[in-house]
Amino acid sequence: MRVTTNTMYSKFLYQQQTTYNNLNRVTNQLSSGMKIDKIYDEPNVFTNTLRLDSETNSLNQVLNTSKNAQTFANNTDTTLNDMTTTLEEFKTKLLQSANATNSVTSYNALADELEGLKEHLKTLANTSIDGKFLFSGTAFDTKPIDDNGDYNGNGDRIRAKVGSGVDIPYNIDGQSLFMGIDRDYNKHISTNVKHFDMMRLHPEFVVLKDGKYYVDKDISLHNQLPASDDIPTEVSISVTSEIRRLTGVSDIYDNATDSYRDGVSYFYITGRRPDGETFNQKFSLSNSSTIGDLLDRIGEAFGNSATSKAVDVTINQFGQIEIKDTTKGKMVTDFNLIASNSDRDSVDELVKNGDYMVSFTKSNYSSIRDIASPLAQNRDFDNRVFTFNSEFRTIQKEELAKDTNTIFEVLGVRDLEGRVLDHIRISGKDTDDNNVSVDLNVNINTTMQDLINTIENNFGDVDVNLENGKLIVFDNTITKNENSKLVLKLDAQDNNDNSLKMFARMDGITNDKTYFSLKGRLLISNVAQIDKNTQTFATEDTRMIDVSGSDDIDGKRIDINYTDKDGNIKRAYITLRDTEVNGHLSTFTIVDNNANETTYDIFDDKGDKTPIHDITTITQELDPTTCELCNVEHTTKGITYKQLDDIIGMLVSNNLPVSNTPTDYNSAVENSKEYVEVGLKDGKVFIEDRKNSITNMKFEIHDHDTDNYDNSKNPVFSFNANNAITIDEPKIDIFHQLDEIIQSVREGRVRMDADQDNPRGIGIEASLELIDHLYDHIIKKHTEIGAISSSLQRTEERTSMLIVHTETLKSEVIDVDMAQASLELQKLTLNYQAMLSTIAKVDGLSLVNYMK
Repeated sequence: MRVTTNTMYSKFLYQQQTTYNNLNRVTNQLSSGMKIDKIYDEPNVFTNTLRLDSETNSLNQVLNTSKNAQTFANNTDTTLNDMTTTLEEFKTKLLQSANATNSVTSYNALADELEGLKEHLKTLANTSIDGKFLFSGTAFDTKPIDDNGDYNGNGDRIRAKVGSGVDIPYNIDGQSLFMGIDRDYNKHISTNVKHFDMMRLHPEFVVLKDGKYYVDKDISLHNQLPASDDIPTEVSISVTSEIRRLTGVSDIYDNATDSYRDGVSYFYITGRRPDGETFNQKFSLSNSSTIGDLLDRIGEAFGNSATSKAVDVTINQFGQIEIKDTTKGKMVTDFNLIASNSDRDSVDELVKNGDYMVSFTKSNYSSIRDIASPLAQNRDFDNRVFTFNSEFRTIQKEELAKDTNTIFEVLGVRDLEGRVLDHIRISGKDTDDNNVSVDLNVNINTTMQDLINTIENNFGDVDVNLENGKLIVFDNTITKNENSKLVLKLDAQDNNDNSLKMFARMDGITNDKTYFSLKGRLLISNVAQIDKNTQTFATEDTRMIDVSGSDDIDGKRIDINYTDKDGNIKRAYITLRDTEVNGHLSTFTIVDNNANETTYDIFDDKGDKTPIHDITTITQELDPTTCELCNVEHTTKGITYKQLDDIIGMLVSNNLPVSNTPTDYNSAVENSKEYVEVGLKDGKVFIEDRKNSITNMKFEIHDHDTDNYDNSKNPVFSFNANNAITIDEPKIDIFHQLDEIIQSVREGRVRMDADQDNPRGIGIEASLELIDHLYDHIIKKHTEIGAISSSLQRTEERTSMLIVHTETLKSEVIDVDMAQASLELQKLTLNYQAMLSTIAKVDGLSLVNYMK
C-alpha cells in the first residue's frame, strides 16, 4: 500500500489531537480533582455520582431531622426530670402532713407549699421551646394546661422520618402524660364512713347474759342492766369482731326465758365486678358472725371463689371497707353497701317503713324527692333522739335548709304529678303515748320554723331542731337508755288528702338516685361510663350496650328527674328495646304534671329507629349498573351515648319533637344546641347551660331497677352515685388529683371521713398511695423519652457514618487519583512533545532526502 504525504499528515494530525485531548482531560482532572466534567465524558460515572449525591442529600436531611428531634427530646427529658424532682419534693411535704400532730396553721402552710409545687409543675407542663409547647402533642401553638388544670392539647405523636418507611416518635404528648392510663395498676376503692365498735361506743346498751355480750336498745323495757359502767370509747373493729359490733343491730330478747338469741343484720350490696357485670345482692349474717365473714360474702358477690379471686376485700383501722382488683388495668369496679335490721325487697321499702339503717358511704349529693311520708327514726343509740329519714334542702340551689326557709322553698309547690301541696300532716304519738294528728296548712309564708313549732306544740315535752338539713326531735321525758313513747310521721298532702312524694331521702341511704353536681353553668356526673370490653372511657360513638352491666337489657327502663332551663320540674324515662313493641324500638317518654305520657322514637342520623344491639337486615335491591337484584346488607347501630346526650339536650332545653318523625326529631336536637351542650368528658356526662352563668337546670338519671334486691332484675347503668371512693385506678388526671390531695391536706384530713364538709375527699393516707402512682407514671414517661433520645442519638451517629461512607464511595467513583493522573500527565506530555518533534521532522523532508 502506498503511503502518501497526505495520509501521513492526517494520521499525525489525528494522533496529535487525541493526545492533546487526553492531555487536556488529565490537566482538568488535576485541576478539578474529579474524573469528569460533563455528562458525556463518562456517563456511568455521572449516573453513579448523581445516585450517591441523592443518597448523601437524603442522609443529610435525616441527620438534620434527627438532630432537631433529639434537641426536642432532650428538652423534654430535662423538663420531665424537673417534674420528677418536683414530685419527690411534693411527696416529702405530703409525708410531713401525714403527721397527726400538725395544727390547722401547719396544715394550711403545708397545703400552700404543695400548691406552689403544683403551680411549678403546671409551669413545667407548659414549657415551650422555639415557640412550640413540648406537651401539646401536634398542637404546638396550644397551651397544654389551663388555669383549671384541664388539658387542651391532643394525643398525637410528632415523628421524625429516619429512613424509608421508618419514623421515630420524639415527643411525649400531654394526653398520655397528664391524663394517661397505666395498665399495670389495680383499681382500689373504699367506703368513707368510719365504723367503730358499737358496743364500746355505747356500753349502756350492752347486756351480759349467760357469759355472752348482746346489744339491746330496749334494755330498760326488758328490765336489764348494762354489763358495765364503762366510758364510751372509740375502738377500731377488726376482722375478728362480731357483726353486732359493726352494725349495732339489736339482739332478740325472749321475755319468757329471760334470755337472748342473736339478732340478724341484713346487707344490701350494689356493685360492678371487674369484668363490668353489675349486681344487686342481699344477704343476712347472724350478729355473732364476724367481720371476716362479711368480707368473704362481699368478695363472693364480686366473683371470688375457693379457687380464684376477682377482688381483695379488707377492712382498715377505721372500719372502712376497701376493695382492690386482683387484675391490673381494670377500671369499672364499683361498690355501695347499706346494712339494716330488716329484710325488704328494696331500699325504698327500708325508707318507707322507717327501718334502722347503717350507711357505709356518704357523698353530700342531693337525692330525688320520692318519699311521701318520712318517719322519725331512733337510730343513734340514744332513745331520746329521733331523726326524720329525710334530708331537707332547698329546691333551687340544693342548699341545706334553714329554719327561715319557706316550706315551698324546701319541698316545692307541686309534686312530680302536678298536685299542689296544701298541708303537712304530722301524726303519731306524743311523749305521753297519746295519739296525735295535726295539720300544718302551707302557704307562701309558711316556714320550716312553723313546722318545728307545730311539732313542739303538739307532741309533749320535746325540742326540735333543724341541723345540717336534718329535722331532729329530742324527747326530754326520758334518759338515754329508757324507752320513748314518741312516734312521728310527716305526710305532705294536697287538698284531697292525697300523699305527695315531696321528701328526699337522707344522704348515705341512697345509691344513685342523686342529682349531678352543679358548678356554675355546668352539671356533671361522677360515674365514668367505661366500655367494659376495652376498659376505656366511653365516647359519643360508644354504644350503651358496651357499657351496660349486662347484655340482656331488652325492655330496660332508665328514669330521669330534671329541672329544665326555665326552672320547671319534670320527669321522663327511656326504654331500650331490641324487639319492637307496638311499632317502637328504643323510645323516650315525657310524663307531664297530670301523669300523661308522650312517647317519641329514638332515631339515628339515617332516620332509622334505634335498637340496643346492632341489627343487620338483608334486602334485595336493584343494581343500577347491572339491572340485577342483589342482596344488600343494612346495619342499624345500637343506641349510642351521642343519642343519649341528644335526648338529655332536648329534655333540659325543652325542645321536643313537634311530631314523632325523624325530621322533627333531628330538628329538635339541633334546636336544643342553642341552649345547652351535652357530652362526655373522661366518660362523665356533662350538661352546660349556654345562656346562663348560673344554670337553673338540675338533672338526675338512674336505672329503674337500682333499688331492687328481690333477684328479679339488676340495675345495669349508673351515672351519678353515692358509691365507694376511688383511691387509685389505672387512669390518672395529674393536676386534678393533685388538687384533691392538696385539699385533703388543707382540711387536715388524715383519712377519708364522711362527716367532713367534703365527704368524698380521699385523705392524706390514701393520697400517699396516689402520689406514688403519679410519680411512677412520670418516671415511666421520663424513661420513655430517654429511650427515644438514645435512639435518635444512635440514628444521628449511624447517619453520620453512612454519610462518610457514601462520600467515600462517591470519591472512589468521581475523584481523581492525583499520583496516577500526574504520571499520566507526564507520559502524555512526553508523547505529545515527541509527536510534535516527529511531525516537525517529517514536514522538513524533501525528495532530495529520499534520494541520498
